[in-house]
Amino acid sequence: MNKLFKGLGALLAIAAIVVGMPLVLIYFAGSPFPTADQWHAIVTFVPDYGNQILFTKVLPLIVWALWAAFTGPFLVELFASFRGATTRKSVGAFRAQQKVAAGLIGAVALTFAGFSGLSGAMPANAATVQSVSLGSVAAPTVVQTPAQQAPSQPQTPPSMHVEQVSVQEGDTLFGISERVTGDGNNYPEIVEATQGVQPDGQVLTDPDLIQPGWVVNVPVADAATPVAPAPATAAPPSAPQAPTPSGGVDAPATPHVGAVDSGPDGAGGGSVKVTAPSDAEPTSSPRQTPTPTAEPKDFAPVPVAESSVEVPLMTAGGIGGILAAGLLGALGALRLQQRRRRHKGERIALPQRETENLELSMRMVEDPIGVEEIDAALRTLQAWAEDSGSPLPELLAVQVSTDEISFYLATPSTLPAPFESVFDDETVWTVRTGTVRAPERATVSPYPALATIGADAQGGLLLLDLEQIGSLNVTGDEKIARGMLNALAGEFARNPWSDNIRVTLVGMEGQLPPDLDRYRIREVQDVPALVRNLRADLEDRREALDSYGVGSVLEARSRATELESWAPHVVIMAEMPLGSIREELAELVARMPRLGIATIAQGGELVAGATIQVSSERSAEYRSGGVVPPLPFRPQILAGDELALLLELFATTQQPAQLADLPLEHAIAAGQVADDGDAALDTELADEFETAAAPSERTVVSVEIVDSGDVAVPAGEQDIPGEGATKAHPVPDWPVPYVRVLGPVDVLNVDGKLPGRGVEFLTFLLLQGSAMVSGALLQKKLWPDTFSADNNNARQLAAHVRAALGNAPDGTPLLPEGRSSGGFSMPQAGMDWLDFCRLIGPDLSLTPNDDLISAIRLVRGQPFDGVSRRKGWWTWRPVHEETMRAAILDAADELTHRALQTGKFSNARLGARIAQSADPLNEAGWRLEIETAMTAGDVDGFNEIVDAMFEVIGVDVDADEETQRLIDEARSKLLG
Repeated sequence: MNKLFKGLGALLAIAAIVVGMPLVLIYFAGSPFPTADQWHAIVTFVPDYGNQILFTKVLPLIVWALWAAFTGPFLVELFASFRGATTRKSVGAFRAQQKVAAGLIGAVALTFAGFSGLSGAMPANAATVQSVSLGSVAAPTVVQTPAQQAPSQPQTPPSMHVEQVSVQEGDTLFGISERVTGDGNNYPEIVEATQGVQPDGQVLTDPDLIQPGWVVNVPVADAATPVAPAPATAAPPSAPQAPTPSGGVDAPATPHVGAVDSGPDGAGGGSVKVTAPSDAEPTSSPRQTPTPTAEPKDFAPVPVAESSVEVPLMTAGGIGGILAAGLLGALGALRLQQRRRRHKGERIALPQRETENLELSMRMVEDPIGVEEIDAALRTLQAWAEDSGSPLPELLAVQVSTDEISFYLATPSTLPAPFESVFDDETVWTVRTGTVRAPERATVSPYPALATIGADAQGGLLLLDLEQIGSLNVTGDEKIARGMLNALAGEFARNPWSDNIRVTLVGMEGQLPPDLDRYRIREVQDVPALVRNLRADLEDRREALDSYGVGSVLEARSRATELESWAPHVVIMAEMPLGSIREELAELVARMPRLGIATIAQGGELVAGATIQVSSERSAEYRSGGVVPPLPFRPQILAGDELALLLELFATTQQPAQLADLPLEHAIAAGQVADDGDAALDTELADEFETAAAPSERTVVSVEIVDSGDVAVPAGEQDIPGEGATKAHPVPDWPVPYVRVLGPVDVLNVDGKLPGRGVEFLTFLLLQGSAMVSGALLQKKLWPDTFSADNNNARQLAAHVRAALGNAPDGTPLLPEGRSSGGFSMPQAGMDWLDFCRLIGPDLSLTPNDDLISAIRLVRGQPFDGVSRRKGWWTWRPVHEETMRAAILDAADELTHRALQTGKFSNARLGARIAQSADPLNEAGWRLEIETAMTAGDVDGFNEIVDAMFEVIGVDVDADEETQRLIDEARSKLLG
């Protein structure tokens, strides 16, 4: 919004100076040149009675000279901007005027080249790249008319080439440079390379001012032409080797664990990092032997563009990324409780078909990194204000885009680094993603009532500080308005910066999943009692604020934080109260606006304030009551079919666990049968996608298991009940690609880095066992929100992965090309999970000891640890993840109890610690080690295990009943 005001102000300033000033001078002073009589009086020093000559000639002449001193440089800058030339500001007397003129011209140009309200200043992130390369999957191509021809490309050194990028709404040169060249600091080269007139008649002179529809030239260094190495003689083959479990599993008496991470299921359903945390995309490791001689390729594989498929901001029904992250976090916490209730041989209840698709859609749009960045930025402001004594700025809105977060303030304020001011008036500030870190010390959230109202036209989520607004009225379509209230309540229940907020729902029974947060959210029916309680609470807060000598909760959050968080009370009303109750509530809100109360009402207006007018599921308008012009946006809603499916999704977490069908799990892992849930889709659409023919049987890859110190199986401990080891399987005489998912995800025996989502592609493919996978299924699972028969993302990615993998020694491609029937398959590749299933077999009770230990040692941590947290990636993994966790814990339980029967405590500890590494927040693994210490009579070990467990699950968390009974039994036995 400030961009509009600034542009209009600049236009008025130009008009007033260039046109208005001469008119005023002519009207009041006439000609600035003296008449003949006045010249005579001046020359003869006749006194100027009444200062007529001074006021009508001398002073106007001085003003005319000043006007010319500005207008001349202004016209120079104006004509230079039309020509696309850069002016030299070398004359000291005119340098300041030229800079002011350039700033005014730029402000006007930016305002009237596509501004759309408040969000016009908000950055988004999209660019269409024109380049003759294989660097993107289904990359769109811009077709330009003659009137839209790009500026001519300058001559570049032979080692460079130019890519033309069509500027999209909200783009920055820094962001374009970062996406195309990998380094945002190269943006000055774009300015130098982009000469000539743009399609709208303007030119690029200021790197901070670019317009949608412009085409900029991006110099890119050419990759060095690879020189084909001389064929090498293959070294003796060796099978891929799985590392032994990490040091946190093997040797120490107490497992080494790190801080609790949000994990794949979000907050509450997280995990403990047993290995070093990493947000990087899983890697591929070089082959362990030289690559067999093969025909050289005529091109080198290029990375698949990570942004080639635009990730939607919302689900089809209107759930945004921040709300989705919160809901999935709550779902993860409930699934953790499911896993804790699960017994050996059982599998927790998981969603089916439509509810699973909703979860997949939410994982596609969720933005956990964005949530963390917002929370860190807000808490950084609070810590800065408290440390420096500066007042917290009054926040109006926040806009979240791909590469930065923008903060819109009600009044000018100077903020600390890494915040960057967008305009000179210091009312809009941005933080680039990845540049802010949350304070190490405890902080109070300064803006707990900040929540998403929807998505703007520039591709960002729009959040409002409802506490600052005070009263928000949602009008229009009743169903959609109710959905907006549901979505706001859902965010307040889960947003990390809304800690200690109190939200009271009126007339909204059954509109949210139960137990989202019982401490933040409550429903009431007795509105008169609510009003009485609100009045009493706010009077008490007034007295508390007075005792600290502060005037508002915002001030208190930076100066009086040792005892209270000063969280607001938000009342969300789906039904407007009537009569005196409505008047009393309105009077309360109006009289105490700075004490931390906010109301959100559907329908009628409670008090004069901001309004959201809802037109449809895709269209709404925010009206601030005069603070900013009306702002159109797409509303975030939680209603209709998606709300019903969400309630059903959460209901599955309350269903009892079912006995595992191990033969079926084993058959699916071996590729002998297909997952019924995907069979219909696979059959229905397989013929609409290109697929790959492949052998029907997979080569089983054996992985050598190396004993590691304390947890190795001593020669004398081979008498655990069980049969002999599984017979050897055929092993290729060369190192095949091997994907590991039972811990940090990586790929062994692949030269270089797989492109884009290549690791994810291979992982999904191999998880289907030896079954062929159609392009339809790959498209649905990896790109669920862009799924249609017209999309070819799977084919494009398969082509790049095929080029990166290369060929087997016999010359056949590791990923065969497509055929009209069949499916993608990787017959000459391996995976630790498939080997785990093979070693365990269809009946765990009959698994030989050697195979059981070998399977356990394949586990290096939590399944799918370290996968990319990029939006839209790895969204399909939760069902596989839960299956793997359950199977690992069952195998660990089996190993531990077999070992305890014969007093082999090292094997028992191995099973317990593997279970802990695979699911640290699940107390089942900790119980195994407590039971081991109790059986071994190890008092010190018992105490260390209990302390370590509470350090991981939380010192303020009650242990499960089964865990507490075991602890009490162990204490009684060991300590008497």
